Amino acid sequence: MMRVFIGFMVCLFLLNCTKLKEKIVIKNKPYIISYEDRKLQNYIDSLKESKSNFVAFPRKGFYGEHQLIIDKKGNLYFYQKEYFMQLCSYGSENDTIPHFLRLQPKDIVRIPQKNLTDFLSENILIKEKDRQTLIIASQKDTIKNISFFEFLKKKNIGNYIIRRTTQEEDTVLRYKNNDSKHIYYYPDSIKWDRTKIKFPVEN
Repeated sequence: MMRVFIGFMVCLFLLNCTKLKEKIVIKNKPYIISYEDRKLQNYIDSLKESKSNFVAFPRKGFYGEHQLIIDKKGNLYFYQKEYFMQLCSYGSENDTIPHFLRLQPKDIVRIPQKNLTDFLSENILIKEKDRQTLIIASQKDTIKNISFFEFLKKKNIGNYIIRRTTQEEDTVLRYKNNDSKHIYYYPDSIKWDRTKIKFPVEN
């Protein structure tokens, strides 16, 4: 009888370990940007096809007041844009490519992984609720370090967008991390792919 009881307890223990392992795997599941974008688009299309009264919209625009960048190595960077109160779309539905920001390497600061929560709290949570928006941009399609999701969930920040980095962000980040510190960044000398970035109209 004792053997049966011990056998039962061992099986129960192993079963619980397996369930715990499954929960850990799901919790730490990587975020795949293209997959999530496709899933959202499929959902929007299904609503249109079913002629549902409920309407969902694709994500519009590229930038917000606060940008968190994840580079190819998983390093974290942050930069801010000047706040602009947007009362309506102002044609953002036509923003299929990002605008040129004249971003400089000095505008982007690196955030130590261990200080991410404190840094974002100090730079976002002190703002009014409608300004607590975070744009998360990744150089890779798959984001394996998803620690920032804990911050978003814990601090109840519901307004965030996850996208790939823009051509300008990638270029400025490359200059920022250049080991040859004597090389300066002159945006006007860069051969930009103008199909991927929108420049201001020259007079």
